[in-house]
Amino acid sequence: MKAKPIQRLCEDHGMPQWFARPRTPNDNPFIESAFSTVKRAPAYPGCFLDDAEAREYYSRYFIWYDTEHYHSGIDYVTPQQAPDGLRPDIVEQRRVKKLAQRRRRREENQKQKTGPQEPNQTTTTPAHLVALLNRA
Repeated sequence: MKAKPIQRLCEDHGMPQWFARPRTPNDNPFIESAFSTVKRAPAYPGCFLDDAEAREYYSRYFIWYDTEHYHSGIDYVTPQQAPDGLRPDIVEQRRVKKLAQRRRRREENQKQKTGPQEPNQTTTTPAHLVALLNRA
């Protein structure tokens, strides 16, 4: 059995054989990135039985992608939040929370470096142990 050339295989199945546009090497990374995002979606089935199943999946996928999926290129907001004017407020709220958390951590680290301000029951030596140590 001899293998068919890819071009003839595509023709036999009525599929066009498309290539990237000439002199545009940046086309492929965009589609690869989009496909990677599709594959990592929570409900991605892996394969589709027919066109109807694929259409149904992608109609749900695009709603999820636009309303729930955070995008790194637009400061981790959804595409729906960005044009609605919510992006600056969301980014500012995150910045304020981040600064407050850094301040709390810095204060906590300073407490750990200097030790407790007043002795507590767990760090002091109990009286009966002090008596035993003094006898020796």
